[in-house]
Amino acid sequence: MVGPADFIGRDGELSRLLAALGTEARLVLVVGDAGVGKTRFVAEAMTRAAAAGTVMVRGDCLPLAGTLPLLPVAEALGELARLEGGGLLAAALDAAPGYVRGEIGRLLPGVGPDDGAAGDGRDGEWSQERLFAAVAELLAAVAGRAGSGVGLVVEDVHWADSATLDCLTFLARAGRRSGVRVVVTCRSDEAPLAARVAGWLADVRGTAGVEEIRLGPLSPTEVAVQAAALSRGPVSPQVVEELYARAEGNPFFTEQLVAAALASGAGGELRVPSGLPARLAELLSARAGRCAGDAQAVLAGLAAAGRPLTEDLLGAITGLDTETVRQGLRELAASRLLAEDATDAGHRPRHALLGEAVAGRLLPGERAALHERTARALAAAGDEKLAAEVAGHWRAAGRPAEELPARVAAAWAAERVFGYAHAAAQWQRAIELWQAQPEVGSVAGLDQPRLYLRAIDAHLHSGDSERAGTLSEEAYRRFASHPDPATAAVIHHTAGYFRANDPAAAGRLMQEALRLFEQAPPSFDHADALLDYATIFLLYVERRPQASLAALHRALEIADAAGATAMIPRILSAIAFCTFVGGQVEEGFATLERGWALARAAHDGPALVWLAINESDALLKLARFQDAAEAASRGVDAARQAGLASWDMATILAANASEALLALGRTAEAAALIDPLTAGPPDRAHWLVHEARAEVDLLRGDTGAAVRRWQLISAFPAMISRVDFTYESAQRAAEAWLWAGRPDDALREARQALAQFKVPDLTILCGRLLAAGMGACADLAERARARRDQPAAAAAAGAADGLAAWVGQMGGAPFTDHPFVATIPAQRATWDAERTRLAGPSDPDAWGTAVKAWQEVGWPHRAAYARWRQAEALLDAGRPPAAAAGALRAAAAAAEGHAPLLAQIRTLAGRARIPLQPPAAAATARPAAVASAPYGLTGRELAVLRLLAAGLTNAQIGAELYMSPKTAGVHVSSILRKLGVSGRVQAATVAERAGLLSAGQP
Repeated sequence: MVGPADFIGRDGELSRLLAALGTEARLVLVVGDAGVGKTRFVAEAMTRAAAAGTVMVRGDCLPLAGTLPLLPVAEALGELARLEGGGLLAAALDAAPGYVRGEIGRLLPGVGPDDGAAGDGRDGEWSQERLFAAVAELLAAVAGRAGSGVGLVVEDVHWADSATLDCLTFLARAGRRSGVRVVVTCRSDEAPLAARVAGWLADVRGTAGVEEIRLGPLSPTEVAVQAAALSRGPVSPQVVEELYARAEGNPFFTEQLVAAALASGAGGELRVPSGLPARLAELLSARAGRCAGDAQAVLAGLAAAGRPLTEDLLGAITGLDTETVRQGLRELAASRLLAEDATDAGHRPRHALLGEAVAGRLLPGERAALHERTARALAAAGDEKLAAEVAGHWRAAGRPAEELPARVAAAWAAERVFGYAHAAAQWQRAIELWQAQPEVGSVAGLDQPRLYLRAIDAHLHSGDSERAGTLSEEAYRRFASHPDPATAAVIHHTAGYFRANDPAAAGRLMQEALRLFEQAPPSFDHADALLDYATIFLLYVERRPQASLAALHRALEIADAAGATAMIPRILSAIAFCTFVGGQVEEGFATLERGWALARAAHDGPALVWLAINESDALLKLARFQDAAEAASRGVDAARQAGLASWDMATILAANASEALLALGRTAEAAALIDPLTAGPPDRAHWLVHEARAEVDLLRGDTGAAVRRWQLISAFPAMISRVDFTYESAQRAAEAWLWAGRPDDALREARQALAQFKVPDLTILCGRLLAAGMGACADLAERARARRDQPAAAAAAGAADGLAAWVGQMGGAPFTDHPFVATIPAQRATWDAERTRLAGPSDPDAWGTAVKAWQEVGWPHRAAYARWRQAEALLDAGRPPAAAAGALRAAAAAAEGHAPLLAQIRTLAGRARIPLQPPAAAATARPAAVASAPYGLTGRELAVLRLLAAGLTNAQIGAELYMSPKTAGVHVSSILRKLGVSGRVQAATVAERAGLLSAGQP
């Protein structure tokens, strides 16, 4: 069973009620529909008010066949009698006038005079008024004793008897001077409402000192919190959306639906049952029984329609004339069965679940007839926005012949407003109808292969590439041998597109598609197939940019001949990329501008996204990072406006924007953009944003998360089959391995990626990857020298020679200046500087060249890396710390947002005793208190002690801390003397016991 949830929402209303209890308000009405949470709301207020010192008592009105006068007042007094073991009531009775005890005894037997006498024997109004006065005096005495007032809560006043209502009026009038506050709850949907209650409500609402608080439904966010509390676990957004749509924020309805879901579930994710829980169905059916006859017929029509209906539509659905419909609506309104917010759109049941309950009571034949008439009435309205509803009613009526064309119409209507996920569902249902009853499709004159293609496109645009791929395989199995060559061709092309993880098979399918297209007239589909063949296969699989360019120009000719203007901007964007790779940058941008003009004129959302991808990518290659970020952001906005925010191509734009921000050193901004897009695990359709997230993780210092994400990304077969995956992915992955301290894995990543290149055209994009590979070789060589492992050092040198040989095989293209790749000089300088680390201490001048090159392209983190290596090289060469200080401080300033690099800079600064704060700033800074280490050891001696304890010799300590072995020996002698020991082993033992080996020790 579901337990009660914590109090949720209502902050504003609760503040109003608590304020009313502490001010001059004498009566507070809490009004809301049944199940909206009035009792829970008032109980929370009572708890908080009681904690503040207010005495709170409560009584309930009950729906009894006979009346029990003043039942809630007596119940509240009984609750008062139990507080403080009865002491509070006794003290109040003693403090009240003498007659009060006798009068209260009429409501609370046992507290009156011992002789049982009550009152003075008079009857009628005088007697009632005396009783009310006694209750008021008693509560005033309690308020005086408590000091913070007293609150009387009466629940469900819609069931109150006349005496209770009169008593509440009396208490509210007396409350101003007595410190008594009255709170009552009342249903706003109670019908029929007794005349005495309706009159009382009308009277008090116009009285001063009365405040009314209306409780509405919970918000979707609050429903999510309630559902999670009830189910004691997380609830998916889809389940929350369904709960809110059906329960409309009513807490009781939500509770019942969650309870039914938990009762029917066998573990796993919570799923809302399609039917109504029995208790809820009975309750709502009982409410619906308040009216009969024509009103019931009108309510049934509203329930079957599931939407607001005008009087005209209700007449068409129910078969009733206008006056009869109107009379039925009046009766439903009087019975509180209609929503109170009726507009020109029409009337609807008070609650969606009420409609479900009414529909559930109908006989199957009645439901089918109502759904059929609803479908006809909505279709006759001629509004394409209603197409999906029309299709749903035909389905409920069991009329597939009418449902199929309605589904197709609904799909087209959804696509026109960019509702691709909704359109995909409509196309999918159309396919199911055709398969179940082929004669229905033939009668409708529709083409089944085209249904598949439309469904595939809709799934793709909505971001569900997995489902699109599954459908493409199904279509290929069914229609690859279609007698119409154009149909067979597009089926082959689609299957090839989704087989990117098998390049050979994809190429064969696309080539067969092009062969079949040649047997048919020029078409949009033919141009589309040539575009994909040119980019996916010729460019990225076979690495032949010139062949790709020729195929793209052929696609342009076909699009022109077919009048397929929507294809032209996409083709132009691909031509622009090949033009850029050919070194014709101005011509490439001119080609993009042609595409932009056409796409903007046609308001072509997908084309705008494609163009933004290629433009932002080109700007990235040209190191125009700010321009790239802005171009990608504009593309993201265009994707949102076209309903394509979930499309794979839109996520590529987000990745391009983040790449530009990371190059500018703005890690936090890139993270804010990428984090929301990568909450789930990596998948093949969104690999690029997950690559960006891996780099963000790395820069934030979580190298473990970055490495784990790269392991997941690399599991996709497509990652090793296409060159675009290679130059985008391998360079980032190799750098992640380097920062994780695994240079062997970084080298493997680089070698594996470079092996994919057979011709030099696209190797202009490999400079970053090569620099990372050479950095891995240098790291391996340094590690081997530290271990005196000559074979490993030779292997590292051999691996570096292999990388250099590959560059030679490519004609030196990766490091030859190219108009399209502005970072080549900086990558070349980094490669040269990394090579100097292979044989021994690296060359500070080589790193200085790299610093200048990276500064010129405006990439601060790369410049910071080069400065760090430059400072390291200066210190390794025996130069004094002052010679490296400037480079190291500049590196620290530029490394902001790159946590691993900043950590290495600080470590080097600590070893060399170089303060990263400039001397002038240090002189003006407020001096910090210096903690003294035990045994009087200096900070430098502590650093030496830790290395000594690790087993390092004086020479190794000197190399690590940039001091001579002789200076290291002097420090060791001082340490032994201060610790009072005679040897290094004893020193290590004392240091460990004293906690001196901890990094946190001063």
